[in-house]
Amino acid sequence: MGNGAAGTTRTVDGFTLKMGGEANLDLVRPLWEKLNRMHSELSPHFKQRYQKMDWQWRKAALLKKSKAILLKYVVDDRGETIVGYCISSIAREDETVGEIDSLYIAEEYRKAGIGKLLMFNAIQWLNGRGVKTQRLLVGVGNERAIEYYRQFGFHPLHIVLQKREE
Repeated sequence: MGNGAAGTTRTVDGFTLKMGGEANLDLVRPLWEKLNRMHSELSPHFKQRYQKMDWQWRKAALLKKSKAILLKYVVDDRGETIVGYCISSIAREDETVGEIDSLYIAEEYRKAGIGKLLMFNAIQWLNGRGVKTQRLLVGVGNERAIEYYRQFGFHPLHIVLQKREE
């Protein structure tokens, strides 16, 4: 599985964009946990599913399905705090399929262009790896994200219905 070379690029004033791979995934665990809590709060039907999900499970599932992983994260230079991240992957079974698996920006840093920077980097990486089908999932309850992702050319394809686990 590809790790992605570690590297740093200066971005917006006061922020640094950094890159890593599977070895760096644990760096974004606190932000992923905030994202998972947000999904739990927004989900009208599957709150318990999100509440049961933990980082180790999510990380293992990501590693199992992926042939290559790219992690991009943004650090606030004032405190060296990670304020946002994007995890992208290429499918193990089909190298022409890629996914933007997880994107999260800490609430107080939204509207600063960090999300767009991370999305453009993820799409560029997927394009550079020859990925033809690019996708991402949006949880029910978080429909406002659909409009956000449209600006990058993503549109709804399926609606998947699932029974709740009792």
